[in-house]
Amino acid sequence: MNGFFELLKSAWLTLKTNKLRALLTTLGIIVGVSTVIAMVSVIDGINRYVYQVLGSMGTSTVYVQKYKWQLTGSLTREEIWQLSRTPDLTIDDARVIRELDEVDLVSAIQPLRGMTARYMEKTIDVSPSGIEPEYLDIGGYELASGRRFIENDIFYRSNYVIIGDLIKQRLFGNEDPIGKEIWLNRRKFLVIGVLEPKGQLMGESMDNVVLMPITTAQKYFPLRGRFGPQRVFMSIQIAARVREDVPLEQGIKSIENLLRSRRGLRFDEDNNFFLNTSEMLVSAYNQITGGIFIAMIAIASMALIVGGIGIMNIMLVSVTERTREIGIRKAVGATQKDILMLFLIEAIFLTTVGGIIGVILGLIFGGVLEAFTPLPASTPLWSIILGLGFSTIVGLFFGIYPARKAAKLNPVEALRYE
Repeated sequence: MNGFFELLKSAWLTLKTNKLRALLTTLGIIVGVSTVIAMVSVIDGINRYVYQVLGSMGTSTVYVQKYKWQLTGSLTREEIWQLSRTPDLTIDDARVIRELDEVDLVSAIQPLRGMTARYMEKTIDVSPSGIEPEYLDIGGYELASGRRFIENDIFYRSNYVIIGDLIKQRLFGNEDPIGKEIWLNRRKFLVIGVLEPKGQLMGESMDNVVLMPITTAQKYFPLRGRFGPQRVFMSIQIAARVREDVPLEQGIKSIENLLRSRRGLRFDEDNNFFLNTSEMLVSAYNQITGGIFIAMIAIASMALIVGGIGIMNIMLVSVTERTREIGIRKAVGATQKDILMLFLIEAIFLTTVGGIIGVILGLIFGGVLEAFTPLPASTPLWSIILGLGFSTIVGLFFGIYPARKAAKLNPVEALRYE
């Protein structure tokens, strides 16, 4: 053990006398490790935040819509026109789904777009939604003040709205909005509730929310005569929460079978509706980030390989420069194993120091990114261990050849070397 520490001390003194060369030699290692740490920090931070947000949508909630959710790309014009020709979902569809044993909460949803909310002289652009009372529980919304919708609000098509925290701040400031009237385009609505704030997702507020009874939305903002994208994205949707004691796949299958039966689809016909879940988005998101992570590892590996080649090169130069030293060491009793270990420790020491610097720079980069952009950053412990472990392995792999070359030098010839 004492011999090992002596070799470690000797390696440190050798590198200390060539600080600049040692630093330049480890640049590839530093770049590779810092890239891994920084990218993992960003991806892991985003993952946690996205999972939290998607989880708020309800992992057991099924969204029945005319289109399929996707994270990349968009519907083509032909797909939009084809989907706009398919039958719209209805409130009656939601009521029938509510009767399924596998489902405990259901709400029809009427999306509305391109509207302006106004209170006195203040305005804000909004995209309201017509809903049924169960929607707040399905969507994970909590009331900060006021009350929820009740069945009478749906039946009488009441001019009531529940607003998100952003709407409250922009239109009312410190004023209590409950009991106040706002205008949505040319229609007047009474505010009966304010939602608890949900925060932001990737810089976009999730509190820009205006909810009204779905029957009120249909009364004032009907889809009659609309076609194309408006028909697809503004037609009624249905959110159904599957019971906790029922597997999600079983609930999805029951809803699918019910709607196929209601629409008279034959067994050989495809669905003319889509069943979307947050699990689908998580799966698609994991595929995207997984691809990014693989590409990141490939790029970082190239930097580490280049750094390893640099280590090998400088160690070979070091062997040549220290040939006489090697001869003296062997003359006073150093074995081939001692010389091998000396140069191997120097190589591993170089790459490990580079790995440590890379980890520190990666953590700093992640912190700066989180401080100055909407992107969150979170560095898991395994990424730090991976960075340090990889850098050490690179030092071991690329240090073996120079170390063996030094160990095999003939001591007599080494002493004669000038």
